[in-house]
Amino acid sequence: MKPDWMATRVTVLLLAIIGPLYFFLLMLLLPFQMTPFGDEYYDFLFHFIAAPGVFSITWVGLIYYSRFRLANTVQLFGETTTSVPLRWRIFYGTNAAFVIGFFILPMIIAPVAIISGLVVAGHVFYRVGVGKLGGGRVASVLGIIVAIALCILPALVMIQFTPGYLQVWDTILESWTSFWFKVVYGFAQCLVNALSFGAPIHFIYYGAQQYDRGVYGTVYTQTPTRWIRLGEIIIFTVFLYLYLPPVPLPMGGAIPFADLSIIFNLYINYISLGIVILLIIIKRYLGVVDDSTLGGPVNIVIVGMFLVVEMFFKFDVIIVTVAIWLAFLLFASIFVANYIRASPREMY
Repeated sequence: MKPDWMATRVTVLLLAIIGPLYFFLLMLLLPFQMTPFGDEYYDFLFHFIAAPGVFSITWVGLIYYSRFRLANTVQLFGETTTSVPLRWRIFYGTNAAFVIGFFILPMIIAPVAIISGLVVAGHVFYRVGVGKLGGGRVASVLGIIVAIALCILPALVMIQFTPGYLQVWDTILESWTSFWFKVVYGFAQCLVNALSFGAPIHFIYYGAQQYDRGVYGTVYTQTPTRWIRLGEIIIFTVFLYLYLPPVPLPMGGAIPFADLSIIFNLYINYISLGIVILLIIIKRYLGVVDDSTLGGPVNIVIVGMFLVVEMFFKFDVIIVTVAIWLAFLLFASIFVANYIRASPREMY
């Protein structure tokens, strides 16, 4: 595959931008406020400015430090998942984003912040000690002050943030089991259903192209990919409106979804599952080896789980969570494997 250096760099830039937005939003939505100073003004600045600032600086610093490796990882990830259609990669990436946002990132960012601060501080102390900082005593003193701040502020944030978030963790798990898992799972399942409805259209055009190639020796029929994606987006939006319960907003009120998931239990999931099974049978009967319609066997298994779980387990939270985590682990394992392979130097 020809390297798309612009897309890889844009992806890394988006990661650097999304992180701070997430951290400021996280601190805004947390049901507690850190109060290390006992003063309303300073506590406000600490909770809503200093803490997300520390997290954001850590995030951006890590992204910048590994920017070339991340860009190369994005390229390798694209190369190793070419057999999985883009729409299914979006599906797995969405599940991965939910798991990271709900369960992983809030718990690891505070320790990572203090470790990063200590590493940078140690580097500053080393440069001061061996005389490489430059600028004489003034630069050395400023360097030491910055190094101490890099140690103290992340440590204070972690001391204040971790106990409070651990208390919130129970609330998060309770919310997950009682409400949010239905939202997350509903989002993923609506995406699966919409993509399943679009799969036969992709397959029809694939068959037309094979016919052109066999009869005329060249392909005249082009797949209207953009129109199919637009149709899938419209179907997904309609499904999402029908499926989700009303979602409360932080400022009050709620997004008025229809909360008609029973329609999926009775009709839509069966139709989607029937489409998937029918396409598998047709592809097997015709000896089609192309995976651009449904993806590979692992993809089909996970898609099947999202369609079968609700019908047979009646929304069992453990089974649903397993399905979401399985999709996340598949995405994460491929990403980590490519990250290990990726060069830390700029390649393109």
